[in-house]
This record gives sequence, C-alpha cells and structure tokens, in this order.
Amino acid sequence: MKSNHTGVAHDPQTLPRPAGRPFLAAGVLLALLTVVLIATNVWLASRTYDAAWSQTTKTSRNLGHSVANQLDSVFSEVDRLLNTLSYMLERRELTAANLEPLQPIMVTHLSQAEYLHGLFVYGDEGQWLVHTQPAQALQANNSDREYFIAHRESRSTRVLISKPVQSRSTGEWIIPVSKRIDDADGRFAGVLLATVRVGYILKLLNGFDIGEKGAISLGLANGTIVLRRPYAMEDLGRLIANNPLMPAVNSARAGIIRITSPIDGIKRLVAYEHLPNNPLFVTVALSEAEILSEWRGAVQVQFACMLLVVSIIGVSAWYVFRSMKLRQASDRALRIAHEQIVQANAQLADLAEHDGLTGILNRRAFDHRFEQILGQSRRYGSPVSVLLFDVDHFKAYNDHYGHPAGDECLRRVAAALSKAVRRPGDVLARYGGEEFVAILPDTAAAGALEVANAAKEEVERLVLLHSASVEGIVTVSIGVASANGAAVDWTTGALIDQADKALYRAKHEGRNRVVVAGA
Repeated sequence: MKSNHTGVAHDPQTLPRPAGRPFLAAGVLLALLTVVLIATNVWLASRTYDAAWSQTTKTSRNLGHSVANQLDSVFSEVDRLLNTLSYMLERRELTAANLEPLQPIMVTHLSQAEYLHGLFVYGDEGQWLVHTQPAQALQANNSDREYFIAHRESRSTRVLISKPVQSRSTGEWIIPVSKRIDDADGRFAGVLLATVRVGYILKLLNGFDIGEKGAISLGLANGTIVLRRPYAMEDLGRLIANNPLMPAVNSARAGIIRITSPIDGIKRLVAYEHLPNNPLFVTVALSEAEILSEWRGAVQVQFACMLLVVSIIGVSAWYVFRSMKLRQASDRALRIAHEQIVQANAQLADLAEHDGLTGILNRRAFDHRFEQILGQSRRYGSPVSVLLFDVDHFKAYNDHYGHPAGDECLRRVAAALSKAVRRPGDVLARYGGEEFVAILPDTAAAGALEVANAAKEEVERLVLLHSASVEGIVTVSIGVASANGAAVDWTTGALIDQADKALYRAKHEGRNRVVVAGA
C-alpha cells in the first residue's frame, strides 16, 4: 500500500477500474460521430458567416462611394458658384454701385439650386453688403461667426466648409460654405458665403437604405459631425473626443472598420470615404445585429437539427452505457471521499500554521517563513526588518476586563496590525501571549520605522478602553531591528534578540512608542 502526496493511503482495489474494451470502443465511436457532426455544422456556420460579412462589406463600400459622390457633387457646385461670384468681385471695391448688379445674379442662382438656403457678401467688418434674403435684420453683422474669423486671420482664398449653424435670418439649420474676398491691394475685404440647407442633405441621406439601426454621417476633416442620420439636433457640429473612427479616416481615403458607436453604443460595420473634391468624409454604418440577423436565423435552424441528431445519439449512448451506471456511482463516491480527505488535510495544514485565536500565522509558521526570507535576503543582498509588538499592560487588562475581553482585544489588535503590515511579501504572526512579530522583506530601518508607526496608530485608532493605561486606551510598544542582506552573519535569533532589546527600551521609556535597534 502506497501513500500519495497528501499522506492518504489508498488500496489499489478500491480505485476505479477501466471500462471494458467493448464499452470503450462504443464510446469512442459515438464521440467521434458527435464531434464530426458538430465540426461540420460549425464549419458550415463559419463559411456562411464569412460570406455574410463579405457581401455586406462590398455593399457598404458601394453605398459609401455613392453617398460620397452625391454629396461631393452638391458641395462642388457650391464651390464653383462661389469661385464664379468671387471672380466677378475680384479686385473691385465693395461699393453699392459695384454690388448692385450682383444681387439679381445671386437670386437667379439661388432659385436654380434647391440645396441653397442663401448667398451673402459681407464687408471687412462683417456687415451685410448684398444677399438673397427677403429682408435684412437691423444692424445685421456676421463678424462673430467662425468662418468669418477664419478668413480674416488667414490669407488663403480656398473655399471653407464649416460646421452647421442656425441661420439668424430664418432660424433654419445651414452648412456655411465661404470664401475670402481681397481688395486690389490683397488686403482682407470681406467674405462671400453660400449656405447649404441641412434639410436638403438629410433628404439625400434618407434616400439610402441602411436598415433600422444603421447610420450615415457627413464629417469635417477634424472629425466634427456636420450631419448624421438618424438625425438629432445635438449631433450637428458635434466633435467626439477620442473617436475610434478617426485614426482610420486619417490614414486612408476609404476603408472599412468595425467599431462600437460612441454616440449610441451600437456595434456597426463602418465604411468611410473622403469626398473626392471637398474636405469632407462620409461614413455608412450598418448594424452588426442586422447584418447577421438572417445568418443567425439559418444557423439556429441548422443547430436545432444538429441538436436533434445529437439527442438521438445521446439516447443511444444512454442505453449502451446504462450498465456502467453503478460503477460511475461508486467512482463518484470514491472521488468525493478523496476530495473530502484532501480538504481535511488542507484544513489541518492551515490550522497547523495559523493561530487559533487571531487567525494570523503562529510561532511555528513564523520561524519557518523567517528562515526562508532571511536566506533570500543573504542571497540577493537585500535588507530585511523585524518588528516585535507587545500589548502594553495586557495582564492588567485581562485582570480588569476578564479573559474573554482579553481574547477579543488580541483579535482586534491583530486585525489592526494587519492593516499596517499589508504588502504581499510581509509576514505577521502571533509570537506568544500578547506579543506579535512581523517580517518586512526588502525593507531597511527607515521603511520599517514607517510601518511600525502606522501599526501603532492603527491600534490607537481602535480606541479600546484600558483603565490601567496612561493613555486610557489599549496601545502597543514596538521594537524594530534591521539587517543588510550583505551581512551573512545575521541569524533569525540575532535579529529577534535585537528587536526584543529595542522593545524592552520602548517599554522602559514609557510604552506606546517605537524604538529602532541601534538608534
């Protein structure tokens, strides 16, 4: 009879015996049949899954390309219109006489373009010079608009597309498309502005089928949302911090990415593409749930059939292995008994190392750990410190409050010390009676002093009444000893002796204090 590593002996005759070869062969055959069936269904499901994504990716790219081209044609028309009007104003003074012939031309262009909300010419101070609006507000001025400030501060004459704003004249949401006007000397003379109806762009986006949970958006190069479907007013001109889409958009003219929307949290397949001739990009995002809805339906039917077949195999297996039921039951009982013995051994080992009153390590376990830690300290040349604690006037506490209260006092003091000695490598143990001891690896005297003071404060924070104490509460005295790992002559006994002498000094000097050996 041989003993296993837990110290529990077993009779080989009580261990489970292997099943007969016929049962093993039947089991292997049934298992192989089941695995092949499941693997085939998983492979088919994987192929159809890849096909669904491949088809959707192509559809998303084509849809994104179509949206980009349609929107590009709109903004390119606006760009050409602004360049035409700018050419007519070039090198002319923006006087009433020069601007008067421009107004009917602007009105004609406006009437021919459904997407235009208005055309405007502003002076160098933002004043309205000529426009297509039926009426002009008193003292109308646009010098505070972002596009006006941008043109005034930059000499670029390129057309600028800005985030949507609400028209001051009509209250309608519009997308400003503007261009700087210079005078004959090349100085800033004003701004030429065309405003595109947000409603018109939204109407274009609504013409694309993207499902119930899909989304289409038009954005500026910096990631600012110009317009998004589904439409929400708060999304107009919104800039999302740390948008997961922007690194991809900034690295390629077009592409596909799968992300979770930072706006509504829906997982989508996003096709993005920059407009060919304008500093804008579009995204067409299809919901992953909708993309996979048909695939999931087919897979559910497929796996339902597979489960039916597996169930039939299972029933057959039940009949085949019914004769093994009793043996399985006996094996289970043996396993449970074995686990109980292992658990009991573990509990005994734990009890052998821990103090029954406080739950922390006992003296025996402490001595073992101390030898290991001191050996590592010598091997790696690292410092180690020992803290020796003594509950002040504990005999008087026991005599006055009784032994049950004394036991509770030791439990609470141990818990308080554990809060201070909390690093994973630190060791706290009950050294005997009202004494506790701690080992602090990789800790020199200065660090040990900090831990000791923290432990003393934790005990004081308990505020356990003690009539025989000068402070009126339970306190501890602490002796600290430290050793450099390079000093190979240090032993556990020497360190404990040094800490004990420091503890004696702490008690001699009035208790409730920390004394470091050699200090």
